[in-house]
Amino acid sequence: MNKPYWGLWSLLLTALIFFVVLSFWQDGIRIGNFELKTASFTTDLGAPMKHHKSAQKGDAATDEKSAENTPAKDWRAPLDTTAKNILFIGDSMLEGLAPRLAKYCDKNGHTLVEVIWYSSSSKIWGESGRLAELIAKYKPNYIFICLGANELYVPDIKRARRHFVKKILAEIGDIPYVWIGPPNWDEDTGINDLIEQEVDDGCFYLSAHDHFERSRDGAHPTRASAHLWMDRVVKWMADNCAHPIRLKNPGEGVGKASHIIVYQPPK
Repeated sequence: MNKPYWGLWSLLLTALIFFVVLSFWQDGIRIGNFELKTASFTTDLGAPMKHHKSAQKGDAATDEKSAENTPAKDWRAPLDTTAKNILFIGDSMLEGLAPRLAKYCDKNGHTLVEVIWYSSSSKIWGESGRLAELIAKYKPNYIFICLGANELYVPDIKRARRHFVKKILAEIGDIPYVWIGPPNWDEDTGINDLIEQEVDDGCFYLSAHDHFERSRDGAHPTRASAHLWMDRVVKWMADNCAHPIRLKNPGEGVGKASHIIVYQPPK
């Protein structure tokens, strides 16, 4: 290496040694009126690293606490105390349910249109278009449905019936409703699960696990048991229904619907 470069390298090396040594004096060095502050890199190298994860965790904890203190939005509508025009459709289970609901309607100022289609199912209602016709004719602002009893044993039911359940719900549209599940007397192949999956929250009453006294056919609840069944549905609606309506207890007995329509079993 040429001598001119030795001088330059010596000067740079001397300056480096000077600043390294200077960095270890914590209070700096004073020369006359001048004070040389020590560098901070040795302190930084010796200190533990700061992790941003702890700050992020703190932010998440704050967000979580904030979320906990924020009241959950109530998805249920407030109690509707206005008089309703109720449409109740379904299979032969309406023979026991509808007269008891009619008693509630008498007590609470509602009108009731009862439509029994014997031996019907979600498939029969879904492909018939009759529900849409009934809605257009009677203009209900609340609907009860009781279907599924004739579908307890349908194989591969979710594939076979989902379309028809969806069709029924599409015809109901924005009208508030309650779907009362079948009063199982045996294990079903999935009809209750299917209905519960498709309906809106707070719109399905699961009857499958209720206790019933049965008539001689072993399937239909007795009239007295069906009246208690309707009472249970009404009690459930008070605290669980998405669209609760005024249904004060009318006491014992049954009533009569304003209109009763009967369809015979499909051929």
